[in-house]
Amino acid sequence: MQFKINCPAKINLFLNITNKRPDGFHELQSLVTKINLFDELSVEKSTKFSLEIDGEFANFIDINDNLFIKIFNYFVKNFHIDNNLKIILQKNIPVGAGLGGRSSNGAYFIKILNEIFYLKLSKKAMQKISLNFGSDIAFFFENQPCLMSGRGEFLSPIPQFKNDLKKLKILLINPKIHLSTKEIFQDFAQKNYKFSEIFSEKIFLKKSLQEILTIFNNDLEETAITKEPMISEILQNLRKFSPICAKMSGSGSSCFAIFDDEKNLQKNYEFFIQNFPDFFVKKVNFY
Repeated sequence: MQFKINCPAKINLFLNITNKRPDGFHELQSLVTKINLFDELSVEKSTKFSLEIDGEFANFIDINDNLFIKIFNYFVKNFHIDNNLKIILQKNIPVGAGLGGRSSNGAYFIKILNEIFYLKLSKKAMQKISLNFGSDIAFFFENQPCLMSGRGEFLSPIPQFKNDLKKLKILLINPKIHLSTKEIFQDFAQKNYKFSEIFSEKIFLKKSLQEILTIFNNDLEETAITKEPMISEILQNLRKFSPICAKMSGSGSSCFAIFDDEKNLQKNYEFFIQNFPDFFVKKVNFY
């Protein structure tokens, strides 16, 4: 039996860095939501193990050292599953882009392994396993926007924003520049940027979505711009067309603008298509 599933990208509607832990990782708070940009994952039992990665961004993934192999080896060792699978990934989400494509692939692959081998793991059990491979994979098991904290492993679903988000449109821009999350956080720490204040979930929920989109920013933007000045130019051009907000997602390099006006979105889209023909430019919706 073949299992096919779409693995959605995410964007960070804001990203606050609140502290640095003794283990070297940073504490954060972020509002994260899925968008309708998908990688396509297909998995079925086979007579031997194989992994095939196609698509526009396939060349950015090491076929011999990647998250699929690491997760699969973990399940073979800990759940004694059959080690013969045929895995095919159509890689449509830009890589090293702050869109969570790798984490989404990991989460949905774990979901498929749970189904295909009848493991009967709960959502919480799968999320706990996912922490072995990345702190933000756990988010992709949720079906609501989430307030993320810790290293990304603590999640509070915020369902009241979902309907409001679906009324809005997004213009997503990726300059096809790969940024390393690890390097961006290291640079942030070395330059001693100021940490954001931690806020309680109770205070956060008193604010409207409009306030959250306009008040909160991405603490990693300045660091990423220092590394790749093109990000600043993208944000400046996004802001010319009256969006609700324009920000960088995650650790970059993708940027997005959120619109409540279809005409302004279209004007901005046409501007980037004409002036930056080599960029990944896409109109997307909240998912």
